[in-house]
Amino acid sequence: MISIKSIYEKAIKHLEVGELDEAEEALQLYLRDNPSDAMAYNKLGVVFVKRPNRSEAKRCFQEALKYDVKLVPALNNLGNIAREEGELEQAIEYYRKAILIDPDYPLPHNNLSVIYKQLGRYKDFVREIKTAKRLENRNVLQPKKKQTMWSLLARIWTKKRDER
Repeated sequence: MISIKSIYEKAIKHLEVGELDEAEEALQLYLRDNPSDAMAYNKLGVVFVKRPNRSEAKRCFQEALKYDVKLVPALNNLGNIAREEGELEQAIEYYRKAILIDPDYPLPHNNLSVIYKQLGRYKDFVREIKTAKRLENRNVLQPKKKQTMWSLLARIWTKKRDER
């Protein structure tokens, strides 16, 4: 019998190489036994983004947030969908919320800068793009990010999940 951990890992590997059908199948199987795993819903949303099936992706990201309201990747992904749909103010809200939760994560800063540039808010654009680049450089130069309470909890949660 295949362990739950290996099913999840298999799904991530399929997703990384673009095998979307296999990734979806493995994630659906994993979620049957782990229906409250927010990160798995987020990854399933990524599968649908890559297809592209925005409505199903959005549903998965929202489902992820039901189980973890502070899941920054899901907030960032919802911001991306809102931006693609032309809902710029909604996208800004998602990115800002992600930044409030994890101000050291560069991606929402970068994505927010894109919107500010679209809106002609150049001062805000410059601030956010500089912040994103500074954080990216810090991550390259110092790959071991200082441990925050959230990163500690995420590591503990992942370890507990993997022990199942």
